Amino acid sequence: MRDQSIHLCARGAAVALLGATCWLTTACSTLQNLGTPIGHGSHARLAAPGVAASRDRVDQILEDRAPNLEDRDRQGVIDAIFSAQQEHGFEPSLLLALMQVESGFNPSARSSQGALGLMQVQPFSGQLMARELGIEWRGKSTLLDPEQNVRIGVAYLARMHETFRDIELSLAAYNVGPGRLQEILESGKRPTGSYARKVKSSQAELASVSSPARP
Repeated sequence: MRDQSIHLCARGAAVALLGATCWLTTACSTLQNLGTPIGHGSHARLAAPGVAASRDRVDQILEDRAPNLEDRDRQGVIDAIFSAQQEHGFEPSLLLALMQVESGFNPSARSSQGALGLMQVQPFSGQLMARELGIEWRGKSTLLDPEQNVRIGVAYLARMHETFRDIELSLAAYNVGPGRLQEILESGKRPTGSYARKVKSSQAELASVSSPARP
């Protein structure tokens, strides 16, 4: 997320996000690629073909890719991932890909813009989402708790999807911020889709390396 305060509005209408007239520090990473169209109507699941998510598979990926996660934290992250699948329909592979793209699975990651943790959440945005989720806010240290970081990041992504109703646009909003994305859409353009493609590429790669061998 870039460190910027922007007013969240729904697509095509002045619908406040995160509460009425809420100004939010947004954009969950530093990549910003704008201009040409991307496709409409992608379903939120973005499932990798033929790959069934399971706790064992997710645990394997996190154990391999996030060696800095303690066992207890890894299990907490897995719980958060599968809660997100149940509540929002996000496939575990999508959330794992976001973590890889955003932080390289580093739970202590800190960007030059101040974003923190596995899903690179800005403290201001994180505090607002934590309040909605009933998570005790202990300052920036809350976002360095891997499980809480994922729960907060997932809630933010879910809000983007509630607003834009399109997973590629939701990923773009997670990346550049909903206000900036709204400006692009209102200008008659669409994002290039490069961030969504990067996430989907990561998703496919993770599914490939974690899939059991077929006879």
